[in-house]
Amino acid sequence: MEDISTSSPIISVVMPTFNGEKFIAEAIESILNQTFNDFEFIIVDDGSTDNTEKIIQSFSDKRIVYIKKIQNSGISDTLNKGISIAKGKYIARMDDDDISLPNRFERQLEIFKIYSDLIVCGSLSYIKNSNKVNNLPQHHEDIKLNLLFNNCMLHPSVMILKEVLLKTKYDLNFVPSEDYDLWCRLIWKGKFYNIQEPLLKYRDHENSQTTKRRKEQLLKNVNIGLFMYEKLKLSTSKESAKYIEAFCAHDYSINGYKLKKLLLWFESVKVSNKENDIFDSLKFNKIVNIVLKRFVISYFMERKLKNKLFPFFLLNFKYKLILINYYVNK
Repeated sequence: MEDISTSSPIISVVMPTFNGEKFIAEAIESILNQTFNDFEFIIVDDGSTDNTEKIIQSFSDKRIVYIKKIQNSGISDTLNKGISIAKGKYIARMDDDDISLPNRFERQLEIFKIYSDLIVCGSLSYIKNSNKVNNLPQHHEDIKLNLLFNNCMLHPSVMILKEVLLKTKYDLNFVPSEDYDLWCRLIWKGKFYNIQEPLLKYRDHENSQTTKRRKEQLLKNVNIGLFMYEKLKLSTSKESAKYIEAFCAHDYSINGYKLKKLLLWFESVKVSNKENDIFDSLKFNKIVNIVLKRFVISYFMERKLKNKLFPFFLLNFKYKLILINYYVNK
């Protein structure tokens, strides 16, 4: 099924799969039905033991390049394998349980033509099997700011400049947060952009890797988050690192004193950002306030009444008011 053409396509679609028999046919069809058709479709099978191979082999399209690995080695190694043989100028990521809308590649190439310094272009997506659309930042500076707190690029929606990926590969040590780690390293090498329209139907079902490994993902995100703060020259002493770890890992078991110190550290981060002119202060302070508000509310929601009173009295007036308003309007 390998394409023996000597000409190089514009896009190399790279789709890893492992026991993906349930949804992979729909995923393949959605790629083959793209309005832009100058691409190769590299499917790397990470040692499936179900009917995945049989389903892939049922497609006779010459653009499909099928690679079967004998031994399962995980998504990062599988992606690096696909990228290493890609011929295209751009790498389009795809997952074996999602659906790309027909104009996805066409729209992403339009954006690459507009922004000459662009290296990663993602999009919004429909969530699960609904008409609900996720919310992601559009422009580079907003994406970089959001990466301090969460992964704001949808992995299976992105198109990436291949020459950048060849120099900055997926890190095997950060699975299942391999994409978040990659964005936090690539964000300093060129511009990012999220098209503000859904170009993908994203599945987050009970068997997906995102759902199965969510706790492990949170732990990996801690190290990635620390890297981002250090990269931005924001103070991360051993003591403050513990509070950032609690924040990144959504650890609501910390005591009231640690919660207070965590909030104070973020106030110092606001000052540091303003002094060093890293981000627009208004935007930075706004997003810091939003994520801290969510953290504080979740912290108190997770605790029994008798364990809420002491931490509450340690908070400054602003956060006390946030909690009072939350419970009054609940």
